[in-house]
Amino acid sequence: MKLPVLYITLFLLPPAWAAELVRPVPPDSASAWSVDAETGCLWRVSQNTLLDYLVLPQIISLRTPAHFRFSLGSGQVAVRSCFSLLAEAIATGPETTYWGFSASPSIEYGFPGCATVLYARVGGGFGSIDSTDVPGGQGQDFTLNWFSSVGLRHYCKPGFALSLGIMFQHWSNGGATDPNPGLDSLGPVLGTTWHF
Repeated sequence: MKLPVLYITLFLLPPAWAAELVRPVPPDSASAWSVDAETGCLWRVSQNTLLDYLVLPQIISLRTPAHFRFSLGSGQVAVRSCFSLLAEAIATGPETTYWGFSASPSIEYGFPGCATVLYARVGGGFGSIDSTDVPGGQGQDFTLNWFSSVGLRHYCKPGFALSLGIMFQHWSNGGATDPNPGLDSLGPVLGTTWHF
């Protein structure tokens, strides 16, 4: 008797789990303040500098409630502001740490009938790196940053989501030193989101 019950349970469990994955995004997800914690791994992707770089960003972001929303197809787009603190370890490269701030709009598309949101951000800011005299390294401590990221955020339960995306980041001192090698890096980012 236990074996048929086990088979029935195993047969019914996947549809129930799949139904949980397509649960609609909570309607207030873009109406609330959000805190994101992200970590990533970015590799040098351009010839600005010939030095190898591996950057491990740790990013804490605060997103505002939506400034405005509009429908797109059968989904909805929300536009929010995002402010981020950057603490980035440089695992490969002549420097060791980068501390910074950035700001950007956060454009979020809620897919209809599911708990997944497509997000995109493009922005920039400033920060400080522990520069060295190594040729090809960053020319001075004060550094400007520019970034773009795109990814998916999935709401596991109301008020909590996991995200996976890709991020491009550029560091430069804006030509304050000559040469000004800068750094372009690209890689995946993982994150968690809490609403309050």
